[in-house]
Amino acid sequence: MPRCLRPCLLASAALAALAVAAVLAFNLHLQSNSMQEQLRKAALETIGLPLKVRSAVYTPWDGICLRGLVMPDMENAGVNFLEASEFRIMFRLWPLWRREFAVSSLQLNEAVLTWRQNAEGRWRVPRQPADAVPAPGGTPATARPATSPGPTPARPAVEMVGAVVPEPVMAVRVDGMEVRRSRILFENRDGWPLLDADGITARASLSGDGNASGEARVPEAVLAGLIVARDLAADFTLKAGLLQLSGLRGEIAGGSLAGQGSVATVAEGSPYEWDLRLEGFQMSELRLPSSFGGTRLEGTLAAHFTVQGRNAPQRRLQGQTRIDLANGRMIPSDYLKGLGQVLGIREMQGLDFREAYAELRLDDDFIHLAPLWLRSDEFAVEMSGPITRGGGLDLRARLLLGPSSAARLAALTGRALPAAAVEGMPGFRAVNFRVTGTLEKPQSDLASRLLGGGVGGRIGEFFLNFMGSP
Repeated sequence: MPRCLRPCLLASAALAALAVAAVLAFNLHLQSNSMQEQLRKAALETIGLPLKVRSAVYTPWDGICLRGLVMPDMENAGVNFLEASEFRIMFRLWPLWRREFAVSSLQLNEAVLTWRQNAEGRWRVPRQPADAVPAPGGTPATARPATSPGPTPARPAVEMVGAVVPEPVMAVRVDGMEVRRSRILFENRDGWPLLDADGITARASLSGDGNASGEARVPEAVLAGLIVARDLAADFTLKAGLLQLSGLRGEIAGGSLAGQGSVATVAEGSPYEWDLRLEGFQMSELRLPSSFGGTRLEGTLAAHFTVQGRNAPQRRLQGQTRIDLANGRMIPSDYLKGLGQVLGIREMQGLDFREAYAELRLDDDFIHLAPLWLRSDEFAVEMSGPITRGGGLDLRARLLLGPSSAARLAALTGRALPAAAVEGMPGFRAVNFRVTGTLEKPQSDLASRLLGGGVGGRIGEFFLNFMGSP
């Protein structure tokens, strides 16, 4: 063996032992109570929520890996705001010698963000009470019992004036972030998911001034339990606090979604704007709620949404929407089919629409129909009025009957209906009615308006009672 080889081997072995010892020491520090407290303090200072980490480990090839992250929802018992399988911090070793913590990538894996409305119906980071104890994943988050405040520390006799804030021990630079196989749930105050996006992946490159650019993808998202969207993707940029999404694209119910949007993340209330277009939406794939009583819709829908507003304080929402339905067909519920048999209205066995569209105006807590219009050869419905954020209905409506249907109804009830006076619809007769209640339990006075009083009305009410009302 060459004389110089033995010292080199000993030096290499010593360096390797030192490296292993350093890694072990760093891992012991990561798993210490003091490190857990530092992580909790950092989370409180940046997000306003406590953080619990099940384990932390460091390896030179995988960086720092925090596993079993939990952030509780401090306003909703039994809910965790964030749960994540692991959070990796990949960093380079050599910059540490020049007192720089250079992070090549931050990776958040298999995270679930559950964001529920508060009692006022707003989405905000649930920060109160700030001293809550994080709960294990899937268990209720509980607050620490209140304790009597300790004695107020005595004010020092001499105060330091113009104290110098110490400079950071080490400069920090982050080059990129990545989210893998994650899920976001936006829930209303009752825990019903308004948006459930699963399988999210996102990548972003970060610059030294806090700006970023990247791409996000969502394999599947369910909107309000009614619509399934697939293969959603968008490019995004974050510059000077303005988050812009461009090239938004995806497939919804056999149709295509396209558009763009922006959110001013650092401005008060986070003002936002969205411009979205939907083409080729297949109504047969729409999951109508049980309140529709088994009614089904068919046809191809196109829509254009423009929305702008801001969150609290001084929350505001303004927007408008135009929806058009081509080759529309409604297959009524059994109740409506029975009502059509009583009234002799053939179209109520199945309606083929010549025209079908809706114009909606969004104004803070209200959606204004202005109007909803459905027309077949012998039948038409027009509705207008507000729908509140809670789903309350106060709609003024008209049922327009063609000459033959109006004649059959007059023969049944002994009542003549007034002329509709609608251009292009000669001979049509009109019945005014109202729709109230809620979207889940709508109510209407249409039956009494159609059948009226007298013998015809009593016969009609008998049939309605026999068949059951919605």
